[in-house]
Amino acid sequence: MRFKRDIFYWRNFRMNDLPPEIITHIFRIAAWSTSTPAEGTHVRLLLTSVCAKWRRLMIEDCTLWSAIWFRDPPPYERSLEWFKRAGGAPLDIRINEHDADWRSKDDDWRYKEDDHRFTTEQMEELMDKLFVKVSQIRMLVLVVDNWPPALVVLDKLQEAAYAGKVINMERLEIHRMGQPFVWLGPGRTPAVLFGGQTRALKYLCLAGVHIDWNATPLNNLSTIDLRKIAMNVAPTLNRFREVLLACPRLQKLSLDGAGPQPSARKSDHIPIDLPHLKVLVIGGFSMLYSCYILSQFKAPNVRDLTLMNLTGEDYTTMIAAITARYKELRLLTLYAVNISPTEGGTKAMVKFLYAMPYLSYLRIASMKWHVIEAFNEDPREFGLGRDTVTQLFPQNRLVLCPKLQTIEFQQLSGTKIAEWAARRRELGAPLRRAYVNSPYVSKVTAEEAEMIQQVVGLFIAPLGSTTPEERALATCDRYGETI
Repeated sequence: MRFKRDIFYWRNFRMNDLPPEIITHIFRIAAWSTSTPAEGTHVRLLLTSVCAKWRRLMIEDCTLWSAIWFRDPPPYERSLEWFKRAGGAPLDIRINEHDADWRSKDDDWRYKEDDHRFTTEQMEELMDKLFVKVSQIRMLVLVVDNWPPALVVLDKLQEAAYAGKVINMERLEIHRMGQPFVWLGPGRTPAVLFGGQTRALKYLCLAGVHIDWNATPLNNLSTIDLRKIAMNVAPTLNRFREVLLACPRLQKLSLDGAGPQPSARKSDHIPIDLPHLKVLVIGGFSMLYSCYILSQFKAPNVRDLTLMNLTGEDYTTMIAAITARYKELRLLTLYAVNISPTEGGTKAMVKFLYAMPYLSYLRIASMKWHVIEAFNEDPREFGLGRDTVTQLFPQNRLVLCPKLQTIEFQQLSGTKIAEWAARRRELGAPLRRAYVNSPYVSKVTAEEAEMIQQVVGLFIAPLGSTTPEERALATCDRYGETI
């Protein structure tokens, strides 16, 4: 009977007898506990379809409609209805030019920029409707393909500020996903972001677009994310350093094919101290420019480091340059990083990993296997840790990254992953979980999956969401205590 009660009790529970305030609170928990924006949209649609009472309570609560993702086709009747229901609540708006299945039906979208949805006139019409509540917009995320719609948004934000409207936006992301590194030439005057009203801004992401860097105040940001910006229109080195100095509590710095214009290094060069930086992303640069960028700041407390798209030359020198800089690192992402398959390259990787004693999570993709094998090298053979006690390990030898427990991989041999994990177990540093990203599940054969399962649990990591281990690392110190 107890078993039946546990199974059926929730179906018989008289939820509609609860006070409206409690029901509304339950709705909020359901709507905001989802892992993706698409799932949140689906949940809200479901809750309004259960009964008349639920629909009324849902519509009356403006906060449930304040997160709006413009994915429906023009003229955006559903999204604009939600915009109306949000009333005076702070607004989080996402505008994505692509349909849900755009990857499959338009794989060559990078070279068809003018075939997509938004024209200048369409974006102007949409912004005019949304900017009636511009002072309520807390977050705006825009993903488009070509220049005109992106420029419309920047210009409209500037015009609104110059017209006397208050800009309270805390997060802005503008992604131009078309041809990277293209700029419009000297005839175009870049916009001053928010007309200079950036006092509330904490999170700035610009991908493929630029602003007037010198006229835009950028202070006290928590996140700076710059991607694929042509060097001609990138900030100068002096301006870049000014921004870093003006953001002493910066928590995330991501530079993917976008960085300051290089200039001669001054004799009195002093790296900027970023003690609160937790997440660092470096990608899409030459080896020399990577070293140049990394020399501009010190970030001893980085916990999440990503190195990606560093190919075409040997980046061993860069690895050696940043060795021992990130001793608090917990999560390392290596995506297409070229390290020489020589003794010198292996030695540099071993020293790099030896200086990361708390590394717990490894994310790898499109890597040469000799780089991954470096994790199982004996550091004493490279002159490291010879005086360290090794009784804790079954083979009486040191293990690099002994706290490593989780690996997330894609575009790599499942067989080699299984063999690599088995070797870690033999060394006394076994993994607990292995994740494969959902788009690459089909690349792992049944035989490979079985091999991995015999060594470590194999799970699917949904694209665009974090794993439980990744979330835990973001909130715990080296001793596992919540911070």
